Amino acid sequence: MEFCPNCNAKMKPQKPSDESKSKSKIILACSSEICGYSETSKNVKVTEISDESKSIKVISKKTQELQSMPTTSVNCYKCGNDSAYFWEKQTSSLEEASTQFFRCVKCSHTWRAS
Repeated sequence: MEFCPNCNAKMKPQKPSDESKSKSKIILACSSEICGYSETSKNVKVTEISDESKSIKVISKKTQELQSMPTTSVNCYKCGNDSAYFWEKQTSSLEEASTQFFRCVKCSHTWRAS
């Protein structure tokens, strides 16, 4: 790692312009926007690393919210599955008990506890 002799900021490699494409010379530029210092260096080797083996999984917001919810063993009367997510919500005044909701893991049918 090299530092700028003017402002002591970190020097970073810069792609050479089209006219000065030379494999033996690398341009190092000051990372400070104010300084603007640059120099040519033969001691720096720049290697680009590309990792295409990593894949990104896109999860819908609905699925992501459900994955953090607890599950319980209860039968869904719509599809017959025996596992559902559950949560409680205060649907009326604070003096009354909260309402428990279930959502089937398989078909996403939602119902209230009876």
